[in-house]
Amino acid sequence: MIQYFDDMDLACVDGYSFRVDKKTGYYLSSKKINGKRIRLHIYIWEKYNGKIEKGYHIHHIDGNKYNNEIENLTKILEKDHLSYHARNLTEETKQKMRENLLIYAVPKSVHWHSTEEGKKWHSQHGKNVFGNLSYIKYHCTYCGKDFESRKRYREEDNRFCSNACKSNFRRKSGVDDIVKICEVCGNEDKENKYRKTKKCSECKKCRN
Repeated sequence: MIQYFDDMDLACVDGYSFRVDKKTGYYLSSKKINGKRIRLHIYIWEKYNGKIEKGYHIHHIDGNKYNNEIENLTKILEKDHLSYHARNLTEETKQKMRENLLIYAVPKSVHWHSTEEGKKWHSQHGKNVFGNLSYIKYHCTYCGKDFESRKRYREEDNRFCSNACKSNFRRKSGVDDIVKICEVCGNEDKENKYRKTKKCSECKKCRN
């Protein structure tokens, strides 16, 4: 039988003491048992059922890490256990994970990518991904010139020999045109949405 003390922060069983690990919320043995510190729910399960096979976790049925009685423990596959907890994270836990990523992981990642080791990794990764791709013959939709290129992810990018032809085609087709209001006369005029002009075509002609 498990005995609890110090407002449930301390648990004792079979002469061993287990204290709540503030980082994980699990009870952890104060001293080594059979050569290592062990969590209370693991100790209780192995006491009744023997060694846990590789690839399995011990799960608290009611989700309460303070309830380590054998009736509240079950053995499930590791992948199912991880999947279960991922689906049932509280919003508070999710927010802490986001904050930890922003505070600790992101700055270290940015720094690593700027190091020589990071640059070498990216260079090799690019060769691994694109190095074996063969060149394919294409026909430019805008200028009509034949060109060779590795197949790109978007089919649209395989239609043009250059970004200039791609931009000219979009301007000519009017696919990016929107209706703008002239700041001079107030008339509506159709213009490319990427152009910064604020006057309609008539007002631009007279410059008045």
